[in-house]
Amino acid sequence: MPAVGWTQLANSNSGILSRPALQKKYPKRPAQGIKMTQAALHQLYESHIGKVSDKWEIYLDEYGRILNKYRNRPVRILEIGIQNGGSLEIWSRYFDDATKIIGCDINPDCARLSYADPRIRVIVGDANTSETYSSIIAESSAFDIIIEDGSHLSGDIIKSFCLYFPILMEGGTFIVEDLHCSYWSAFDGGLFHPYSSISFFKLLADVVNFEHWGISSRDRLSLLSGILNHYGCNISPAALAEVRSVEFINSICVVRKQPAASNSLGRRIIAGQQELVVQGHGSLHGTQFHHDQVPKQQDNIWSTRALPPAETIEQTEMALRASQEALTKYEQEVLTKYEQEVLSLQRDLTSANKRMTTVESEKTALLQSKSWRFTAPIRWLARQARRLLR
Repeated sequence: MPAVGWTQLANSNSGILSRPALQKKYPKRPAQGIKMTQAALHQLYESHIGKVSDKWEIYLDEYGRILNKYRNRPVRILEIGIQNGGSLEIWSRYFDDATKIIGCDINPDCARLSYADPRIRVIVGDANTSETYSSIIAESSAFDIIIEDGSHLSGDIIKSFCLYFPILMEGGTFIVEDLHCSYWSAFDGGLFHPYSSISFFKLLADVVNFEHWGISSRDRLSLLSGILNHYGCNISPAALAEVRSVEFINSICVVRKQPAASNSLGRRIIAGQQELVVQGHGSLHGTQFHHDQVPKQQDNIWSTRALPPAETIEQTEMALRASQEALTKYEQEVLTKYEQEVLSLQRDLTSANKRMTTVESEKTALLQSKSWRFTAPIRWLARQARRLLR
C-alpha cells in the first residue's frame, strides 16, 4: 500500500492537522515494512490524487535507483519548474524525513498553490535572477537534491547549473530533465549545436577526467568558456572540480557532487598474489596517482585546440558567412556603381544623338532654304577667289 501523503490527509474528513499531529495519528512504518524501491515511485504516482505532476515513465524508473539513498535522510530538495505543483506533494511522501521541499516557477499563477505540509514552499520567479536566487537561499542555503525542469531552453539550463550546483551539498545530486528539447531549434538546440545544454554536459564529462588531459596550460573552466560566454554565465574551477560523475539517461542528465580531493583516481589497489601473465604489480599497491604520470599532450593537435571542434566549426562558418555577406555587398556596390555609370553614359549618348539630330535637321533646312539657293553664286565666286589667291 503506498505511503499516505500529508496533503492527502490534511484534505481528508479528519480536518487539517499539524505535521506532529499527523505523525502521531499516522506513525511511520517500521524499517521492516514495504521497502521503497524503483516500483515505489510508480506506486506513488499511480495512487496520487492531489495536484497534477507530469513525468515520463523512464524518469520514475531511474529516480528510484538514483534517489533511494536519500529517503531516510533529512534532505533539502529544490525543484525548478513545478507547473501544477504535484511533484512537490509526491516528493513529500517519498522523502518522509525531508526538511525542505522548495519549488520554483516563473509562472505567476503558481502563487495560487498551497500546501498543508509546512516543509513545502513555492517561490514564484525566474530562478536565474538574483532576486529569486536570494529568495531560494533564504529558505535553504544548500540542497541535497536539485531538479532542473524549467523552461528547457539550453541557456536557462546552463545558467541554472552554474548558479545552483555550487550550493549543492557534497554527496548531492543535480538532475536535469527533458534534455530531448536540447535537440530542437526552438530550445536553443540541435543535434550538433555547439551551445546546446546536452553539449554542455558532454563537455562536463571531459571535466570529470581533467587530470588526464596532459595540458598544463588549461584549466577545467577553459573547456566550457565558449558556452559560458555565449550565455553570459560563469562557474568557478573549484566548483567544477567537485563534479564526481555525469550520467546520461534518455532525456536526463545526472550530475553528482563530491569533494574535489576524492574525485581523482586515488590509490592503486592490487589484490591477489598469483601473477601468471604479467608480473610486478605487487609493488604498485597503495601508490597514489599523480598528474606527472600523464603523458604530455602539448603536441597533440586534438588536445591543444583553442575551442572544442563544434565551436570551431560554428565560428568558422560564421566567419565564412560574414565574408560571403561582405563579398555580396561589395559586388552589389560595384554593380550599382557600374549600372549608374552606364546609365550616365546612356544619358550622355542620348543627349548627343539629340544634338546631332538637331544639327542635321538644321543643316537640311539650311540647304533647302531660298537664301541658300540665292547665295550659291556668291559662294562660288568666293571659292574661285580663294583658289586665285593660293
